[in-house]
Amino acid sequence: MTHFENKIYKTLINNAFLFLSETLLRLLDRDPEGSGKMNTNLLTLTCAELQISLELAIRATLVHSRGIKCIVKSDQANLPENEIEELYANNALKVTEFDKQKNFLKSQNISRLTKEEFKEIDRFQVYRNKIVHFSCEFTDEQLVELRDEVLYYIVHVVLVLLADTSTGETPAEYLQSKLGLKFYKQVMAYHPYVKAMEKFAAKNANPVWTCIGCFHRTYSPKDDYCYICGYETLAGYRRVDCGACGTKDSVIYDDWNIHNPGNHHFMHGKCLNCEEDTEVFECPVCGEAHDLSKNFEREYCNPDHCVNQ
Repeated sequence: MTHFENKIYKTLINNAFLFLSETLLRLLDRDPEGSGKMNTNLLTLTCAELQISLELAIRATLVHSRGIKCIVKSDQANLPENEIEELYANNALKVTEFDKQKNFLKSQNISRLTKEEFKEIDRFQVYRNKIVHFSCEFTDEQLVELRDEVLYYIVHVVLVLLADTSTGETPAEYLQSKLGLKFYKQVMAYHPYVKAMEKFAAKNANPVWTCIGCFHRTYSPKDDYCYICGYETLAGYRRVDCGACGTKDSVIYDDWNIHNPGNHHFMHGKCLNCEEDTEVFECPVCGEAHDLSKNFEREYCNPDHCVNQ
């Protein structure tokens, strides 16, 4: 990017996040737990601001990857950059329509958005038109369903675009870095956001387990990462196979303190898949560990005997 394009890009990103954060602030302010009744006015403002955020995020992505000329109308796109910059300074720069930019982004394959997520954009346009332009009547239940769809859209589309274009972070990492920990903790407590992120995790990771950091089903054992709180397994924790559900390496326990005198080589464990509480024994001689609820097919080490010695 040129200096001018970088300036445009940063402005687009900042403004896109401004509208997105205002959307989240309003939702948290009027429905902090995500369990209260929605109303048409709140959802109308939410959809309108999200549409603006999306349009700015798409423009930022295109400018970042293809330059300013790919979003400028054809009668200005062939001008030298200094003339385009002059038009911008005089508020005379004309950009192409949203649908044209969206379709160009899709055709160029320059973002992490999938075909399914481009379908989500089209679905959101239908919701927005019904709510913002046509003022359709909705029941309380429909308003709640639409709110949840909007949060899903924020996570799966808008945040993916913003994070991908600006930092390469995951949506949760990007949101936390921009909002700050205090505000993001409020977002993590917002039930519709949690539901949306659980869907996002299930789509992007297989399998998905319960996170011991935030206790939501958003932890990817393959990546050792939680899609909501960013939890990664800390040093001093170890995993063994679960005796209850049979999942490999899903029972986590404290490996640093298991051999303290008072613990006698036993430690509480919890399966991150089936969420069963259990107890783990770790042999002080060979270091082999197992879930005590496991259905033994062979002899395991015990406090009096190491099978490997």
